Amino acid sequence: MRKQTIKQTSFFLDAHSVLDATLRDAGYLNGWSFSREEIFAVVGGVAETGIEAIEVGYISDKPDKPLAARCDADLLSELREHTKGKINLAVMISLSEKEPKTLFASRQEVLDLVRIPCTVEEVDDALRVAAAASEYGIATSLNLVNISTLLPQQFAATAQKVQQSGVVDVFYLADSRGACRPEDISRIVEIVRENWQGLFGFHAHDNTGFATVNALMALEAGCQVIDGTVNGLGLGSGNTKLQYAIALVQQKEPNKPYRYEPLERLSRFDVPMPAEKSYLYYLVGAKNLAQLWVEPLMERYGEKTAHYLQQIPRQPYTKIEQVFGEVEAYV
Repeated sequence: MRKQTIKQTSFFLDAHSVLDATLRDAGYLNGWSFSREEIFAVVGGVAETGIEAIEVGYISDKPDKPLAARCDADLLSELREHTKGKINLAVMISLSEKEPKTLFASRQEVLDLVRIPCTVEEVDDALRVAAAASEYGIATSLNLVNISTLLPQQFAATAQKVQQSGVVDVFYLADSRGACRPEDISRIVEIVRENWQGLFGFHAHDNTGFATVNALMALEAGCQVIDGTVNGLGLGSGNTKLQYAIALVQQKEPNKPYRYEPLERLSRFDVPMPAEKSYLYYLVGAKNLAQLWVEPLMERYGEKTAHYLQQIPRQPYTKIEQVFGEVEAYV
């Protein structure tokens, strides 16, 4: 692993840590249209819990995007002042961004960590973005998504490639579909840990009700960083609740000075999801489908969507057209 060049923070030195992903993951529910007041309330409240990092949103220089989908240098600077530097500020970058160096150059003094989500096919692209961030002294996390679709050899090969790259500080596994079962997590983490020696994180989704258990299994198997969100808010059925993530890490590190009182204020923060979609998000997790396929499935099958999804087999679908084919075999 390369040495940290600029930022030597607790997030990268602690044996076990928590990262809050509320604004980034819950942004899928409202298009990241959080008000300035909401952003400051969430970031400030989370900072008071004493956890190590918070993901403010996505970075972009497109002026038409809302604050949490842009995370410009001014916002990050003001948030750093607001939290008195008590918490590491993280963002996510999309591989669709054409000029990542420009984004990093303007934010290098106010950004601690950039998270780079990628499929197994996009790892090389993600490593190029990580290398660009490294040039500006920004720590990097490569977040491998859709892990419920991958084979053991793919985990091993990817972890080896990331290790050899020397430009990644944290390797993350993201159960993007909320489809993993606890026994899956233990096996996957063990494979990756054999090939990756750096900090290791896990991001859970709660589609089938296993987010907290899966986070626990990840910690037990060798992960050091887990994600949580205020009230469990996030795409689809949400994520591990922040208070649960804190409690899980405190089981590993009883002397962590985390505080639960700020979560009482944060409990009033909400981004509602239409009730009729909740069962569909459970089904896509149970069948190992991508959560973002819920909308096009509803557009195609309307009120019969749940009925059709109940009929299809659980498989690691990689394209929505495969699902259409399975469903229409039952129509």
